[in-house]
Amino acid sequence: MSLSITNGSFELGNFVPPADDTMSLPVGATNMTGWTVANGELAWIGPSNPFGLSASDGGYFLDMSGYHDSTPWGGVTQTILTTSGETYRLSLDLGTDTRYDLSGPVSILVTAGSSSTNFTSTLLGLNQWQTFTFDFTASSANTVITIVGTEDSKYIGLDNLSIVPEPSTLALLGGGGLLFLRLRRRSLRR
Repeated sequence: MSLSITNGSFELGNFVPPADDTMSLPVGATNMTGWTVANGELAWIGPSNPFGLSASDGGYFLDMSGYHDSTPWGGVTQTILTTSGETYRLSLDLGTDTRYDLSGPVSILVTAGSSSTNFTSTLLGLNQWQTFTFDFTASSANTVITIVGTEDSKYIGLDNLSIVPEPSTLALLGGGGLLFLRLRRRSLRR
């Protein structure tokens, strides 16, 4: 059982912001350890930003709408180590803030290998974070994870990503292992 995700809370990397503690990253940028910017420009935001926003985990987070506040929304991608046939659970926090999201919900598209799903947050209020989970089954030893903003007016927060083996898969495997041991003991007694 092999897996890894690097820098799930965007705390590590070459963060060199201007005075507002927010760094604009273009498509292809690799400033954030483990991540490559995809689809459109995004903003990497630090803890002393002037926008009244804070991370859901740690001090740093992303705004997928970047400084351009229009499509194409920004995204991030990373290739993780997986075991073919094993199911994993991806968890992330999606951020909203009514000071910036004036026209409705905030949405992202999450892709893991050949599986994908959309997440939409309709939370109202200041600096709101909502956790979403997505289960996927790996089809190879490497799985590409991509997260792209899909709907917003001026802010799509992203933070606190993690990937773990899916709990129900572990429970099934554990239960099956116990059943196998019981059956094996019975056959040895005969």
